[in-house]
Amino acid sequence: MRFVSRSEVAPVFAGRSVAIVGSGPGVLENPPGLVDSHEVVVRVNNYKLSPAAGQRADVFYSYFGNAIKKSAAELQRDGVRLCMAKCPNAQAIESRWHSENGKHHGVDFRWIYAKRAGWWFCDTYVPELAEFLEGFTLLGEHVPTTGFAAILAVLSFQPASLYLTGFDFFSSGVHNVNEKWRPGSADDPIGHVPDLERAWLAEHRSPSITYDRRLSGLLSQ
Repeated sequence: MRFVSRSEVAPVFAGRSVAIVGSGPGVLENPPGLVDSHEVVVRVNNYKLSPAAGQRADVFYSYFGNAIKKSAAELQRDGVRLCMAKCPNAQAIESRWHSENGKHHGVDFRWIYAKRAGWWFCDTYVPELAEFLEGFTLLGEHVPTTGFAAILAVLSFQPASLYLTGFDFFSSGVHNVNEKWRPGSADDPIGHVPDLERAWLAEHRSPSITYDRRLSGLLSQ
């Protein structure tokens, strides 16, 4: 494996049709073959393959923390040829709340790369701190969910088209396709803000971006 730069990642997405498959139950409502008809299929965190969700996994986008159960062997079997990390290999944020509550891993992501030092198996993209902070600032100094971070990352490479499925911003109370979602600490000052993510996506609708039925309905509300 090797760690690759933005310029090396760009040709994977630029000018191509891309599907990003989130972890919401909306993935189960796709017609068989739709997701895999795209030139590039991006899957997030603990994805699950199925006829509706598709069978291809070209790119794996993840925060790579302890909740991620995908093994390198499984990802290789699924065809992953590029891993993309959400978090930089750095202390990204200063947060008194995280220090006082012993939650250093939520702001200093170097532990991820120390723990996975021998895990990487293919070309791997790790964002610079400035790129991560763009998404953080966009959401009013809140850490993006992994799915939303994947959307921002792929859009930055200017694909010809983008299909989004499996995103409902946790309104279903489900993630990992069919598992109960448990939100983080309500008092975390930089915790996820799914409603802001949904609002941003609704404000940036474009003819080049299409959505599954469930997400399209949410964005029209």
